[in-house]
Amino acid sequence: MLPCRLLSLLTVLGGVLFAQFTSSLLASATFVSSLVKRNSTGLTDLVTWDSHSLFIQGQRVFILSAEFHPWRLPNPELWSDIFQKIRANGFNTVSFYVNWAVHYPTPGTNAGAGDFEEGTYRDIQRFIDEAQKAGLWLIARPGPYINAETTGGGFPGWVGNIAGSLRTDNSNYTEAWTPYMTGISKIIAKNQITNGGPIILVQAENEFSVGSNRSPYMQQIIDLYRANGVVVPITHNDQHAGQAGNYSPDLPGEGRVNIYCGDSYPQGSNRWAQVQAVYYSNHVAVAPNNPLCLAEFGGGFLLGWGSVAQRGGTGYEKYSNDLTNATFENVFYKDTYSQTATILSIYMLFGGTNWGQTLEPTVYSSYDYGGGINENRVATSKMNEMRLQGLFLRVSRDLLGATLIANGTNYTSSSAVHTAELRNLETGTAFYFVRHDDSTSLARTQTQLNVTTSAGQLAIPKNESLVLDGRESKILVTDYVFGASKAKIIYSTAEILTWTTIDNRDFILLYAPSGQFGETVLSLPSAPKVDLSHAPGVSSSVSSNTVTLSNTFTPGSSAYASITAGKQAIEVVTLDKSTALKWHAVDIPGKGKFGGHFSVVTNQSVLVSGPYLIRSASISGNTLSLTGDLNGSTAIEIFAPASVSKVTWNGRQQRVSKTARKSLAFTAGSVPQNVKLPALTKWKAISSLPEIDPSFDDSHWITANLTATNYTNLPPLTGDHVLYSQQYGFYGGNLLFRGHFNASGSETSIQLTVQGGVAFGYSAFLNGVFLGSVQGNSTASQSTDEWNVPASTLKVGDDNVLVVIQDHMGIVETSTNGGKEPRGLRGYAILNGNSTTNPTTFSHWKIQGNLGGAANAPDTWRGYLNEGGLYAERIGAHLPGYLDSHWTSASPVVDGVKGAGVNFFRTTFDLDLPADMDVPIRLSLTPADISSNYRVQIYLNGWQLGKYINNIGPQTIYVLPPGILRRQGQNTLALSLWSLDASGAKIPAVSLIAQDGVYQSSLATEGSLNDFGVSQKLFGYAGQKDKRIGEETSVSIEPL
Repeated sequence: MLPCRLLSLLTVLGGVLFAQFTSSLLASATFVSSLVKRNSTGLTDLVTWDSHSLFIQGQRVFILSAEFHPWRLPNPELWSDIFQKIRANGFNTVSFYVNWAVHYPTPGTNAGAGDFEEGTYRDIQRFIDEAQKAGLWLIARPGPYINAETTGGGFPGWVGNIAGSLRTDNSNYTEAWTPYMTGISKIIAKNQITNGGPIILVQAENEFSVGSNRSPYMQQIIDLYRANGVVVPITHNDQHAGQAGNYSPDLPGEGRVNIYCGDSYPQGSNRWAQVQAVYYSNHVAVAPNNPLCLAEFGGGFLLGWGSVAQRGGTGYEKYSNDLTNATFENVFYKDTYSQTATILSIYMLFGGTNWGQTLEPTVYSSYDYGGGINENRVATSKMNEMRLQGLFLRVSRDLLGATLIANGTNYTSSSAVHTAELRNLETGTAFYFVRHDDSTSLARTQTQLNVTTSAGQLAIPKNESLVLDGRESKILVTDYVFGASKAKIIYSTAEILTWTTIDNRDFILLYAPSGQFGETVLSLPSAPKVDLSHAPGVSSSVSSNTVTLSNTFTPGSSAYASITAGKQAIEVVTLDKSTALKWHAVDIPGKGKFGGHFSVVTNQSVLVSGPYLIRSASISGNTLSLTGDLNGSTAIEIFAPASVSKVTWNGRQQRVSKTARKSLAFTAGSVPQNVKLPALTKWKAISSLPEIDPSFDDSHWITANLTATNYTNLPPLTGDHVLYSQQYGFYGGNLLFRGHFNASGSETSIQLTVQGGVAFGYSAFLNGVFLGSVQGNSTASQSTDEWNVPASTLKVGDDNVLVVIQDHMGIVETSTNGGKEPRGLRGYAILNGNSTTNPTTFSHWKIQGNLGGAANAPDTWRGYLNEGGLYAERIGAHLPGYLDSHWTSASPVVDGVKGAGVNFFRTTFDLDLPADMDVPIRLSLTPADISSNYRVQIYLNGWQLGKYINNIGPQTIYVLPPGILRRQGQNTLALSLWSLDASGAKIPAVSLIAQDGVYQSSLATEGSLNDFGVSQKLFGYAGQKDKRIGEETSVSIEPL
């Protein structure tokens, strides 16, 4: 590798100073190359690395990775959709967490082997297989702690019950994680590249610092990986842009990994931020022998309850439409490349949904994250930008071995412009990354760039100016060799989209924003001839073996300059950026398990312009078969081998014409239909809080009789029994407590301390009488309150019942109270006026969460995190097929809840969506005045898909994923409406909406959108009825 001393020297050289050293450095390329040494784990040479990049099967590969979590898209039939959209838009890798909590509801699940049930969101093998089919590499991140804004940071709820601290070498903790990590390690090992699978890297732990009891734990994880057959490199993701070097292989200490990575979320949460210029310096300081790896780089950012002032949408529109839009990607992602990053993973690319009880307190139901693929699976304009970047990165192999020469404002004629120069010292190819020095600037700046080329030092463009229009970044190349012709771009002021060779023609695609000037100089093997008959607006000049092409990019423009040099044919396609965003380089898969992986097996591509999405391509005989999605009538142009004369789109033969520039053209797709969605009417309702009736029979509930706890950091404050839900096997969802006491008549108030997580709420009732509620806010995780006992409420000398219903916002991550924060009542006391003698105490407490708890939940398909403890959930009223004919006709809009309490509403609606269309649908809840304190849970065909809090927000629209949503046939929708106010609550409006567009999709015709897990017999009420018998109550369930 290049010695660190030389790296440091090159880094500080300015543009002018560097020119004095250029020739000598290039002349010494052979010497430098001899110093390059590839590192390996010593267990495989299929994945190796040096200080520049990763090698896969001996080839340098830029790892452009997208983060995607299996459990956040609970219908596995849709995983292929996300993978295909990722692959089609420039990415070659997916990074994924495995969530211990969803696989191990108990320590001994499936005799310690865990729950990885086939056909469910827990089917990790299928997730891996679908990625392989899409031609994607995988980075596995199984933890055991993952953070991820999921309940417990991935720890099952029972982990907090163990004695001692978590994420250390505490033997109790080791005993807890070992079965899970053993099981998942074996799955990972089986699917490594060495066994024909797509896994190339495996991460140990996450965002974790060294320490006397932490480093041995890290080493235990590494040793377990190796003992179970993991041979690929092990990585670590460190916080703060990789500054600290925790577990870097270049620093001493236990628990060192093979490849050290940092993470960074550089964009501001409320306004545009300056780029962070620290990645390269951090890399050189703590991991110089590794490639620069950013294991998490912000594709958006998380949002918490109440974090957006205006309620509406998902809340994440502030990112996807503004702060982390395609412009952000253009500036911030290119800046990482300019600092030599060659492993970059975007978190999140597809965020998905925190359905059921999978969320933790700092986030809400939507985990859209402002990602390139939104929560409803729509590839946004961000993905078009990423396709431009990804297609460039995969064909620009010289960038992967390039060295940062210098950066600063002295490369251009304007001090407002920042440039970083990366140069491959073996080939001489250079990459100039140009942006405003103030990356927040909206100025339009005209300048010239000073570059060093094989033709000498030049100021480019020679004619007119290089323009930076506000928040814009460019990657400009010099001495860039491409294609079978080995043609060389001496320089270009337009960016390269991609290049490929089709038959004996090299195609190179260049682009720039409309209104900007492009100047490209090419050196050919022999004297060239230029044909501009299909290149309107382009001018050319020829000198010896050199061609100069010039043009001003105009809106919607595309120009095709044909160059011949001897037997070599080159097509230079110049596109304004808005047009470039519609182009695709679609791979023709090769043979074998890695046939879909670009560069490792296949380099054959066809060029296609027009479609919203291309999922796959194949050639058989004279027919090119394409599959994909269209968002309207689309003009499609294809450059393919001359042998191709026929084209099918989604299996249908197209009427193709051959153009004068030897491409194939046709129009496909229909104008998107205006899909009419049914109104939600004919609601039925019951009370879902019969437990407040003193005569409610709670004898089958769990008696809360524990007196000791391992939550020693947050011990009970008052009361003689522990009322922490985790210790009774309830790890999420609404919790109910019934405290019994014999009243003397002197009781004046009840004091409660309740802990539920940020934004939680609770209501208290005594003998059926409402005492009051804590409505919740976006900062409080715990509340201590004293509730006065209303006159005539007590039953002197008899059993009195205090009922507390509590919202559970998920279990905290370890950044809060070390991950050991209980849910439930931390303290309780009955106050007897001013008397301290003979205080009244509770005789016993009963606790109820989801039916069966985590250990014996009746719905093993959806899993224990799908339900909470509401009465309607326990009896299965959220499931399709439950008989509600005897319920009262009442609506959440018209009737709501008359006072404090919970009503449960059900309705059905029929859909008949077009068979060939993907129509993403959401449920919309119109907010009431923010002074109305109520909470809603949303259930579709048995799946709890969202939680709404009217007084906190921000989310008001909720994804209804196809498959869970039946596209043809009847659907069951249920809502729990909990009013925390004595005045009651109503939802102003509830409706189905289709705001994400309509897509003519191969996904629909292939059946991936069909019903999933809604069979009445297997997954509806009928299949679980026997497990729920006994939950029905004899007290009134008339709506409140």
